[in-house]
Parts: sequence; C-alpha cells; structure tokens
Amino acid sequence: MTKSWALMFAGLTLLLLASATSPTCAEDKPPAPGPRASKDASLVVNDAAGFAEAGQLTISTDAALSVERKTQSQISATTSLSIFPAADYFVVKNLSLGGAVGVGYQKTGSSHATSVRLGPRLGSNFELTRILSFWPKLGLSYTYTRSELKRSSASDAATLTTNHGIAINVFAPVMLILATHFFVGFGPFLDTDLSGKNRSTTWGFRLTMGGWLDLRARPSAPSGARAKT
Repeated sequence: MTKSWALMFAGLTLLLLASATSPTCAEDKPPAPGPRASKDASLVVNDAAGFAEAGQLTISTDAALSVERKTQSQISATTSLSIFPAADYFVVKNLSLGGAVGVGYQKTGSSHATSVRLGPRLGSNFELTRILSFWPKLGLSYTYTRSELKRSSASDAATLTTNHGIAINVFAPVMLILATHFFVGFGPFLDTDLSGKNRSTTWGFRLTMGGWLDLRARPSAPSGARAKT
C-alpha cells in the first residue's frame, strides 16, 4: 500500500470521527425515544449493552502483548518480548480519548534492541445493535528504538544505533459486547510512518479484547421502581 492510500484511509477515519461529533447531527435528528430497560437493569436494549457511556474507562489489547522465541538452522535464535496495552476514556457518550504506551525487546545472538512507543488517539463509537458497535480510532505515536550490535571479536566495540519516528495509527474494529464490562473486537488496522530512518506502512486485521469500568456514579433507580413483594 502506497503512502497516498495510507493517508486516504486515515482521512476517511477522521471524517467518520468528525461526523459523529458534529453538533448539526444532533439538531437535525428527531429526539429518540428513551431506552427500554432489559431484564438486567445495567443494560438497555438499544445501547450496545451499556458500552461507550460518558465516564467509562476501557482497557484493551489493541496494540500487542507477546512473547516469542524463533529458531532457524545456521541463524542465532531470536527472543522477543513486547507489551503495548491501550486505554480510552469516554469524555461524553460515544466519544473517547485515549492512547497506548509500552515497550518492546528483541535479542538475536549477542545483539539486542529496545523500543519505547507512546501516543494519543481519538475514537468515536457507532451503536449498531444491542450487542454490536463500530469503534474506529485515529492516533499518532512516537517510537524510540535503540539497537546494540556486538561484533564477533572481543576486541571490536559494539555498534549503537538509535531511531526516532512518528506514525499515524488507524484501527476500526466492530465490537461485540459479550457481557457487561467485557468486549471483543475485530477489524482493519493501518500503521504508516511519517518520519524515521526506515519508513514503512503496515496494514491488516487485528483482534482486540478488554473491558471497561464506570468511573462516574450512575443515578440510582427511583424507589417507586422497586418490585412489590
């Protein structure tokens, strides 16, 4: 995929986010009827099982969590460890601000590399059904990588290299709300470098899993709503 296609994909995601938060959308639409309560008082029929309400904090595995060891004949074994958890907070209903931060480590023979990545992102949730929603996110990330290549001879000094880079990150999963406070999602992603020594574009499909916490107090049900005995 060329960089122009990558930027077009990112632009489409930004357009989706802007359309979801446009004030004119709310003015043109007629007022929607109030949600119908389900058997579980914490869920509503038309609200993706209560997901993406204001004040919710989500923790997910959008980026990566992996431990790998690769061996090949006549090549030194490679050990990789990476953890990049993501968190998002819904400042208002269906609009999230968040980001990801983490570290990665790779060792091949006597050489190794360490990387640190962090960055913010903006997301907008579109409710599809009671248990399905579409949650595209657009972000920027900064990556710092430090590599140390050791020579075979003990008299040779190790070679140190560093690399800094900025990238655009797009992730647009369809979310399945399996239960209250738990979700899984699957959808396309795009990561394209804007700077750095070795620029690249990566795209594909990614699985995410996580859950959410309600950080704002919810209004209690009126006393008259209690079941009669």
